[in-house]
Amino acid sequence: MSAASALIEDRRLRILKSLEEMQDRRLNEDVLVRMIAANGQSIDIDTLRADLTFLQHQACVSIEKLPRTHGDLWVVNMTDIGTRVADGVQHLHGVARNLMF
Repeated sequence: MSAASALIEDRRLRILKSLEEMQDRRLNEDVLVRMIAANGQSIDIDTLRADLTFLQHQACVSIEKLPRTHGDLWVVNMTDIGTRVADGVQHLHGVARNLMF
């Protein structure tokens, strides 16, 4: 595995773990950018949206697009599959494995 692939997979796991920290399993993209950066990976909104789109296609998250002045605000909701992947119960190609149960 390349270093770039490892970083992408880790970032996607960090997204799911960030959502898991919330009682309602829901965050907006602005907060997610800050949470991922606080975990050691800087990320821009386009990269985050690409990861969120990937996770949505894998049924790990659903995305609501709320209108605002400067374009839509993405609000992300974690699904049951996303919770299982974040917990390491289910493995998903393209997301780092969480080996801590």
